[in-house]
Amino acid sequence: MATDDAPTPPTEKVPSRRIRWWPTIAAFGVGIALQTAATIFFGENQPYLDWACVFVIWPLTVFLQLLWWTFWSRLPWRVRGWGLLVIAVIGGSSLAAFRFDEFDGAMIPRFSPRWLPSKQDRAAEFFKSTSATNAPAVQDDLANESLVPADGDWPAFRGPNRDDVVVGESLRTDWNERPPKQLWKHPIGSGWGAFAVIGRRAWTLEQRGDNELCVCYDLETGRELWSHADAARFSSPQGGVGPCSTPTVHDGKVFTQGATGILNCLDAATGQRAWTRNTLHDADSPNLSWGQCGSPLIVDDLVIVSPGSNDLASQANKSAVIAYHRGSGEKVWATESRVGSYASPHFATLNGVRQVLIYDGLGLMALSPENGHELWKFDWMNNPQVNAAQPILVGEQRVLIGSGYGQGSVLIGFDQNDKSGSNDAKARWQSKQFKLKFNGGMRCGDYLFGLDEGMLSCLSLIDGKRRWKQGRYGYGQMLLVEDKLLILTEEGTVVLVPATPETPRELARFHALDGKTWGHPVLSRGRLLVRNSEEAACFDLR
Repeated sequence: MATDDAPTPPTEKVPSRRIRWWPTIAAFGVGIALQTAATIFFGENQPYLDWACVFVIWPLTVFLQLLWWTFWSRLPWRVRGWGLLVIAVIGGSSLAAFRFDEFDGAMIPRFSPRWLPSKQDRAAEFFKSTSATNAPAVQDDLANESLVPADGDWPAFRGPNRDDVVVGESLRTDWNERPPKQLWKHPIGSGWGAFAVIGRRAWTLEQRGDNELCVCYDLETGRELWSHADAARFSSPQGGVGPCSTPTVHDGKVFTQGATGILNCLDAATGQRAWTRNTLHDADSPNLSWGQCGSPLIVDDLVIVSPGSNDLASQANKSAVIAYHRGSGEKVWATESRVGSYASPHFATLNGVRQVLIYDGLGLMALSPENGHELWKFDWMNNPQVNAAQPILVGEQRVLIGSGYGQGSVLIGFDQNDKSGSNDAKARWQSKQFKLKFNGGMRCGDYLFGLDEGMLSCLSLIDGKRRWKQGRYGYGQMLLVEDKLLILTEEGTVVLVPATPETPRELARFHALDGKTWGHPVLSRGRLLVRNSEEAACFDLR
C-alpha cells in the first residue's frame, strides 16, 4: 500500500567547538623564552633579573593567559564569565586583605595582612604606652660610667675599626641546648642603621612620625635614656621610611648624619646638641635617591662626611666630601664635585700614608685627611652608580671593593716609590663574584667572605676565584668572631657559620627579629644587639 509519509532525512550533527589550547601553550612559551633571554642577558645581575621577572615577564605571561581565556579559548561564554568573576573576586579580596609594606633587598614587594596592625602602629602604641619618667633613675646608675671607648665597646659603624670584626670575644655554639638569653625586645622607630655602644649605653637613629631621632638606650634593659629630635622625615619607594646611618661616639659626643643631611653633634650623656650643620646645603646638592646613608668618620679633630654632588646637570662649585671641625662644627675643607653614593668614609693607612677612602658613585677615591687633597682614585661603576658596601682593607698594600648590579669585585694594589702619598692604583684581579650590594664583607686569612646578592660566598684573596657559594641568607649583615661568621639574615635569624675555605655547615641558629632586617649586628661584651625597621632586641651570648 502506498503512503504519503516521506522518509525523515537524517539530522546533521553540528560539530562541537573544541577548546583551543595552542594559544595558552604559546603564552607559556613566550614566558619561558623571555625568562631564558633575561637570565642570559643579565647574567650575574640578579636584581635586574628579579625586576624583569616580577614586573615584566610574569605579568606579561599572566596577561596573555587572560587574553586566551577571554577571547581565544573557545570555552562557553558562561564559563569564561564565571572564570573572570572568580579571578576578580580573588584579586579584589587579596587587595582588601593585604597591604603593601615594603621591598626586600632584591626589590621584591612584601605584603602583610590588613587585620594585623602595621609596624608604624605597633611602634606608636609602644611609645605611647611607655614613658621616660624613670629615665633619670637609670641615668643616675650610669652617671659614673665612662664614655671613653674601651675594649669590647662598639663606638662607630661596624665597630672600632669599622670592619665588622669582633676582637676579644668568643662564642659558644650549643644554641640548641642553651639558647641565647633574650635580655629585651621591643618596637623601635623606622630606620636602617645600627647601634653604637659604649658600656651600658647604646645609640641609634630612628624615625617617629615626622621627627628623626637619635635615641640612647640602656643596653641591659632596653629602656630609653634620652632622645634628640629633628623635624625631618625621609621616605623612598624602595628603601622605606627613616634614616640609614649609624651614630659615631667620640670624646663624649655623638655625631649623627640624618637621611636629609642633618649633621648633629650631641652630648653623649644627655643628648643636648652642641652644634648642627646641613651637609646637603653645604654641598649645594640635592639628596640621593635613598637618602644620606653614610656614617660620620672622626679623624683627628675632623668630622668627615660624603654627601656627594648629585646634581648631574650642573656640578660646578659643589662639594662631594666635607670635613668639619668636631669641636665647633666649622667647615675645614671640601672636595670637588663627584657623584655621591651610600658607603661611609673609611680611614686607612696605605704604604705608610694616612688617608680617607671615599667609595662613591664613580669608584674609590683616597683623600688626605689634613686638607682633602686627592691622593689617588680607581674608577669602578655599575649601571645605577650605586656603591654601598664598605672597602675591605687587605694589609697596608691592598684594598678590595665590591658592588652589586652585576659588577662584582676588584682587588686594588698600589705602586709607590716614595712617601709623598701619590699612588698608582691598579687592579690585581677582578671578578664577577662577590657582588656586595649593600652588605659588608670581611677578610679572614687568605679568604674573603660576604653575601653575594644574598648568598654566602667565599673567595680566594690570592686570585679572586670562588671557593664556594651556598646558603641564601638574603640581604642581611654579618660579623667575624674569631673563625666564625655571625650572620643576621634578612629574615631576622642569627646563624653561625665557620669561616673556612671548605664548604661549611651551619653550627647554630636562632630567630631574633621579625620583619625585613638590613641593619648590622653589634656584639659588645657578649651582648648581641640587633635591630631592623620594626623592633630591636638584645641577647646574651656569653
